[in-house]
Amino acid sequence: MYIESLRLHDFRSYRQVMLTPPRGTTVFVGENGTGKTNLLEAVHLCCLGRSHRTSNDREMIRSGAETCAVQVRVQRGDGADTVGVRLFMPTEKKRKVLHINGKTASRTGELMGHVTCVMFSPEDIELMRGAPQGRRRFLDMLLSQCGAGYFYALQNYNSALKQRNALLHAIAKGEARAAQLEVWDEQLAAAAAPVVKARQYAAGSLCQLAAGHYAHIGGRENEVFALRYMGHLAESAAPADDLLKLLHARREEDLRRVTTTAGPHRDDLLLTLSGEDMRAFASQGQMRTAVLALRLSEVDMLTQRQGESPLLLLDDVLSELDAGRRTRLLSRISGIQTLLTCTDLSDLTGAKADAVLHVKLGEITA
Repeated sequence: MYIESLRLHDFRSYRQVMLTPPRGTTVFVGENGTGKTNLLEAVHLCCLGRSHRTSNDREMIRSGAETCAVQVRVQRGDGADTVGVRLFMPTEKKRKVLHINGKTASRTGELMGHVTCVMFSPEDIELMRGAPQGRRRFLDMLLSQCGAGYFYALQNYNSALKQRNALLHAIAKGEARAAQLEVWDEQLAAAAAPVVKARQYAAGSLCQLAAGHYAHIGGRENEVFALRYMGHLAESAAPADDLLKLLHARREEDLRRVTTTAGPHRDDLLLTLSGEDMRAFASQGQMRTAVLALRLSEVDMLTQRQGESPLLLLDDVLSELDAGRRTRLLSRISGIQTLLTCTDLSDLTGAKADAVLHVKLGEITA
């Protein structure tokens, strides 16, 4: 897969932009705050219908504008796909509009699989040391790009969870009876099954792939990177049945805490190095190497599922690596269309750039 054209209108710092990047590596170089990351964010928006760095759509609309639009056209093995996203300020009273090959899409899930990407960014370090929510999001975004079925399954689970929690609040206020939980217990348990099974598969695949990537990039054979799926149902062969039992067993606790205390919304990934939890002792360099290994494993899984490589977005990543790790990372991404940002061309030592574009105050020049 490769981008044929990328268009931006009133997106972030850009009034109008049209790019036709080469199939290889395009480098955007410029000082911090000039808008390099905005270009990668625009591609990410078309892949997943959301930004990688904000949940507030209005932040992506250029100051003074009421709407913005992004469109990317990619060439795939089975033909071309064009995906567009238009966002509106709240004053417009309009919702996000998605376009796929000239037709309006009614649901975000319809975007999945048309344009796929893997993004490396400095904030990825939070995958290692941050809250479980970030690691769940990592799994969810990977699996959603692998197939829209997972995206809809996760939506179904979250909807059932929201309804069950609302009922717990109503019971606490005396507005409903505890017996009514039976129906939502069954619905939540059924909705959890496809989510858990997909995460079990993904975690197992990621563990095998990431170990190899970590060993290659890190260059230290004595360091073994591994990950394990953690959760109430992580080892379950029958997630629906097992969650239903858990919900019954925890009912009194759920009623006391007025929230659902068991289910995949509590899942996590345990990331270890030579058997030890990385959050407790790993260095900054080891954590960054582990993140790179996870992202490269994401590339592998998407390539295997779709039969072609996803787009690769590298946001100021090379400057964070020593020369050895940088060289070994670059050897892993050859043959993939890559959009890369940096503040200094010296960061590209060892990298082959097919195009270098300079970014300054929202303007792009060769």
